[in-house]
Amino acid sequence: MDEVPEVSAAVLRGRLRECDRLLPRPGSVPPGDRPVVPWAEFCDPAGPWLRGCAEEWQRRGGFRHHRAGLVLVAFRFGWLACCATVPEYHLGAPVPALSGLRVVVGPDGRLSALVPGDEHVAAPEPASWWRSVAAAFRPLAGALHALGGPRPGSHEYWGNPVGGLGTVLWRLQRAGMPGDAQATARALRAATGRAELLDLDADREPWVRRRTCCQWWRREGGGWCAECVLWDSAARQR
Repeated sequence: MDEVPEVSAAVLRGRLRECDRLLPRPGSVPPGDRPVVPWAEFCDPAGPWLRGCAEEWQRRGGFRHHRAGLVLVAFRFGWLACCATVPEYHLGAPVPALSGLRVVVGPDGRLSALVPGDEHVAAPEPASWWRSVAAAFRPLAGALHALGGPRPGSHEYWGNPVGGLGTVLWRLQRAGMPGDAQATARALRAATGRAELLDLDADREPWVRRRTCCQWWRREGGGWCAECVLWDSAARQR
């Protein structure tokens, strides 16, 4: 990562507030009176929260195969976890630790937001950032498998946090945030040990492309993300 020039605490707070506006981050939407559930409780396959979240995706997408809803839970968490941590890493702010994590559950069962604990890590190495994300993601992957989804180590799960880090940085660059977003993406991608799940090409727009599918395109009229792995598929061209 090319270092972002050191700035005052006030400027850094302003940049992070702009990230709150650009991305679904912990500071973006207050929980209100929605349930706030400890992460371990949410990930319990015998409990109501995770199953309800997967069922909500199934209803919203009208999917016939229940794997789509399960994979979309992984997509949602991977995206929210990257939104909650990657901007801080890139801008040089202390990064929220995902230990002590809680989640906000919407009235429809959706995983609405993350609430990290108070612990922050100053200037973490890429490997430290990934250990935190992976430690939170691992119980989710195991629980989704217990509910009938792919194996816990499946790329269908892990492609989501890996791909999400690239999408967050692409959006920050597009919004004019300082620093070399592509260099940060390369460093964090290498730290995951799953570099094959995220394609980066400085000469392409978007320069980030996921290598796994979130399944949302299967919804009638669902569409495709700009960085979708299906960018050149026959279905998309139609």
